[in-house]
Amino acid sequence: MPARLTGAGVYVARLLAAMAPRDDLKLEVFCAPGSAAALAAPGLRLHPVAAARAGRPARIAWTQLLAGRSARSAGADLLHGVHYELPLASRLPQVVTVHDLTLLTNPEWHEANKVRYFGWALRRAVRAARRVLCVSATTARDLAERLEVAPGRIDVTRLGTDLRPAGEAEVAALRRRLGLDGPYLLGLGTVEPRKDLPTLVRAFASLAGELPHRLVLAGLAGWGQGALAAAVAESGVADRVLLTGYLPETDKAALFTGADVFAYPSRYEGFGLPVLEAMACGTPVVTTTGGSLPEVAGDAALLVDPGDPDALAAALAKLAGDPAARQAAAARGRARAATFTWDRCAAETAAAYRRALEG
Repeated sequence: MPARLTGAGVYVARLLAAMAPRDDLKLEVFCAPGSAAALAAPGLRLHPVAAARAGRPARIAWTQLLAGRSARSAGADLLHGVHYELPLASRLPQVVTVHDLTLLTNPEWHEANKVRYFGWALRRAVRAARRVLCVSATTARDLAERLEVAPGRIDVTRLGTDLRPAGEAEVAALRRRLGLDGPYLLGLGTVEPRKDLPTLVRAFASLAGELPHRLVLAGLAGWGQGALAAAVAESGVADRVLLTGYLPETDKAALFTGADVFAYPSRYEGFGLPVLEAMACGTPVVTTTGGSLPEVAGDAALLVDPGDPDALAAALAKLAGDPAARQAAAARGRARAATFTWDRCAAETAAAYRRALEG
């Protein structure tokens, strides 16, 4: 897991922190050396894996050839692959987490080398695992339909959030650092085709004459960044679009809290954690009907079809220009987010472990 956490990394870090205090579990965690600090929590035994520092091929080789033996040597009774993969050989019962199936259903959204490896690793892992953990009911349904995994082997372990609205001082400090002196709309996510940030830029450009806001886009540089750069250059409002790059987890609450509206135009998500995090911070949300996003957002967000800049612009205008609508959406969002907790995710994961051991 990289030191700079994104969706799956946040899942691992927060899940482990919630599981560590449980009396019914003892956790041996194998991780990249650079991620040890992000994972550290009382009750966890961390085992940094030097091979993970040597690049993706070395990490894959360790996972496939040595992870099973290492887990047994640490005294584990069960092995959990948290990101699509399980080792080739393991004498331990195993579970695997599947976040979504877009590597199979929409390979054009991913780098070709990731598609080749994870397409194979995912299929093999779901065959080898006693239990398959899915982060949403949507992913569970996709898994049963696409790979014909028996529903009785699948456990839904929805993600949670521990974010809360940031204080005024924290928001003001972040604004100063980013050079923001007025209202802003926020987009957040790794810059890659599936997140569809160019559509958000086009939607904002069509509204810019009506609103005083800037558009802030925060997220780790992924791949396919050229489409976003081109959209900004062609927008006619490039001076009002701020690309911050990756911002650390410690900035997230202030970033959400300071925004008038959070927009998440993703074409498809297995969960869509930023939507939940924004709602927890009291930020109104506009997102799409792609994948699990309606499952996560419920009635707390405005939903539009993926890839439709006009519908996205209309939804943004509805919230950005109406303080009463923003306040109502914020209240619905906070209530919705309160039902998703990492403690519940940990309890559901521990129950899946017990079923795997009993199996």
